[in-house]
Amino acid sequence: MNRTVRLVFYSSLVVTLQCPVAWSHVDSEVATDAAQNALQPEFVPPPPGSYTLPPIATVSDHQLVDSTGQSVSLFDLTKGKIAVLSFMYTACADIGGCPLAAAVLQQIDQQLEKRPELAKQVALFSVSFDVERDTPERLAEIRQALAPRSTWHFLTAANPQDLQAVLNDFHQPIAKLWNKDGSWSGLFRHVLKVYLIDAHHQVRNIYSTGLFSAQLVVNDIETVLMEASKHAGTGKQP
Repeated sequence: MNRTVRLVFYSSLVVTLQCPVAWSHVDSEVATDAAQNALQPEFVPPPPGSYTLPPIATVSDHQLVDSTGQSVSLFDLTKGKIAVLSFMYTACADIGGCPLAAAVLQQIDQQLEKRPELAKQVALFSVSFDVERDTPERLAEIRQALAPRSTWHFLTAANPQDLQAVLNDFHQPIAKLWNKDGSWSGLFRHVLKVYLIDAHHQVRNIYSTGLFSAQLVVNDIETVLMEASKHAGTGKQP
């Protein structure tokens, strides 16, 4: 498995862990566990179905580009499934940002692997807003390194205009950080946002640093699915 790719995407994890050995000798699951343990909320999520998640907003369809370079429809990829969608960029150096999102999504992916019936109803998404550097080839490297066990899409936009339309729809602001000499630092200012979207394209929860753990997301997924099953029995749409 490609450890060099992990080094770039999880460079901030290495700093946080203050690891005394080369990253090539660090197991990725140890790094992701440490990142999540450092930042995840210390609480036990309520049991699935013991609470409700009313719709927050509704998102539109968008054309994106997958890690093979193919144009894909967001709605086609999410059809009939619960989506967990994270905006990110692979050069992110903020431990509480993209590396945390990747760590939590990887743990969700591992939980889904153990529950194939649930996994059939869920799709994970990492959508890059760095269209200049996060090419399909780059995203393919990241995907290979993370080795998804469930359905996990790595996407970007074909151009800045398509990207902005997606960001506007999800209310995800980003901004490039500039050096004093006017050159781009290579970093973005952004707030971590991970979206839980139901099969009707309704946003049911938005996670950020301080309230984001794999178990909470999985419980939320089950809660939304239980609600959908109940409505299906009555013939009503949530």
